[in-house]
Amino acid sequence: MKIFTIVKEISRRVPDKNFIDLDGHPLWWHLLTELDGLDVTVNTDSIKFLGQLRNSNLKSVKIIERDQKHVDWENNESIDSSPVEDMLFDFCQKLDRSEMVVLTHITSPFLKKETIFDAVKKLKNNFEAKSIHSVLQIQDFVWIKKNTLASPINFKTDRVQRTQDLPQILVSKGAFFIARAGDILDQKKRLPEPLMFFPLNHIESVEIDNYEDLKFARIIRGGK
Repeated sequence: MKIFTIVKEISRRVPDKNFIDLDGHPLWWHLLTELDGLDVTVNTDSIKFLGQLRNSNLKSVKIIERDQKHVDWENNESIDSSPVEDMLFDFCQKLDRSEMVVLTHITSPFLKKETIFDAVKKLKNNFEAKSIHSVLQIQDFVWIKKNTLASPINFKTDRVQRTQDLPQILVSKGAFFIARAGDILDQKKRLPEPLMFFPLNHIESVEIDNYEDLKFARIIRGGK
């Protein structure tokens, strides 16, 4: 099993996000510490990260310097896609096709390695699926916004339904995308099909994408 993640120097929504303090450590530190001792590769363009990593107790992390084409791609605001998949493809090219690859994100500070192990095991035990993805499973009244109006997704408005009778909704979470290197390269996607899902608990599903997420994460950590 090979784990692949990314640490960017620049973040747009939350400036300096990957280095922002969470319980006395930069955000990136939490997931990499949890995964310490595993085969982890970080693709980075950040001198700041490299300096902090050298001063940490993490010694097994492998580093790939981000290709300039991916830096330019990320910084080009006219492009509405991320270079993450392309970085993943480059990484997979160097692996055996049967190698299980875990794409994870530093912005999931509460993800546990045991959860990754369980997801990998679930995928290996399924002979049809080619990938498995982390989700938050909710059973609530969900609407889709349409301009200033909204329409129900999983319930009827002509009667009051019980929450426990509602269809479950799966919300995609970036904690992990897992597949074999060969399947990723063959289908040119991080989640080759057919795919299956792995529900996370509410804590592990937390992703730091904005300041509200960060505030919530600090509450979980017991900080301010």
